[in-house]
Amino acid sequence: MVTEKPQKIHSIHVLRGVAIIMIVFSHCLGVFKNTHLIANSYLFSFLNLFAFNFTTFFVLIAGFLFQHLTYKFDTRTYYLSKFKTVVCPYISVSIFCFIFFHYQYLSELPWYSSTESSIISTITKMMLTGTQLLPLWFMPMIIIIYLMAPLLYFWSKKSLIVAGLIAMFWVVMFTKPDFTQPFLNLLHYGPVYLTGMMIKQNYQTIMKLVKSNLFLVIFFFGLCFCIPFAYRYTSHLCVEKLYYDTLQKIILFILALYFLDELNHKSNEGKCYKFFSYMANISFPIYFIHEIIVLELEQLLYQSPLKNIIKTNNGWLASLSAVIFLVFTLVLSIIIANMIKFIFKNKAQYLIGGMR
Repeated sequence: MVTEKPQKIHSIHVLRGVAIIMIVFSHCLGVFKNTHLIANSYLFSFLNLFAFNFTTFFVLIAGFLFQHLTYKFDTRTYYLSKFKTVVCPYISVSIFCFIFFHYQYLSELPWYSSTESSIISTITKMMLTGTQLLPLWFMPMIIIIYLMAPLLYFWSKKSLIVAGLIAMFWVVMFTKPDFTQPFLNLLHYGPVYLTGMMIKQNYQTIMKLVKSNLFLVIFFFGLCFCIPFAYRYTSHLCVEKLYYDTLQKIILFILALYFLDELNHKSNEGKCYKFFSYMANISFPIYFIHEIIVLELEQLLYQSPLKNIIKTNNGWLASLSAVIFLVFTLVLSIIIANMIKFIFKNKAQYLIGGMR
């Protein structure tokens, strides 16, 4: 049954833009290889911890929007849309990676073998685990979630409050696994997706609860941030085996929705909104392209007179350099995405994902 189209939630659109910037930033921070940076610099350690796992935002947004758009859900249309905008660019970017990053390794393997690694088995394994390029680990996991859409649609009609609360407890107990294990990642991020659905389903109630208990919510966020931060410098906290990073981002997401809620009730013409809106519109192409840019810029940096910056033990220098690296990466990603859009027009969505 078709119901009335709900109001657009601009805050979610802004948070998509924030999420892609922070995901790129976390990979830019990873360029700086000195293993003592975190121990030597509170600033670099703070940035490293804060930028880490903004993938949670993407999953929450996906679940939130799925619940938001259930009024027009159609299984065939949904699957076709995801195939065009997610599966096809995943395949396209993977082909690029196989040619430019893995060609030498693959060329030394036989095409097929039942007893040893072959081109076919290696490519298949990479495609199923997303190991051909660092950010692509996310794709097999999210594709599985998309395949579960009919079940999620069924659940969207039920009350998700209890399920969402259990999910937030679960992500603390079930540690985020190695990124090469999509089914274990599904067990961690599937509940996060469900939490996103729950937040949308109970949006007004949650906003009122946050307003009434704002300092308590901020305290819980600070606690989830400070415990893993302190554990980097202090042992035997008695809680170090718990995993706070995903819960930290869930709470931050709810806080961000609260502070940005005003955007949903007014015309948004400000420059800040337009910037994050544009970043949200181009977030999928940036996601697929940015790590290639990071790897190429890193290689250029290695070959330049500034190569020692990569191994610096100065946290302030590494942090500033990471911000500069972020700006260059975003600018180049946007330029390349728009060039592909200009050349291939509407077909660009099959190569690098959709641009709004």
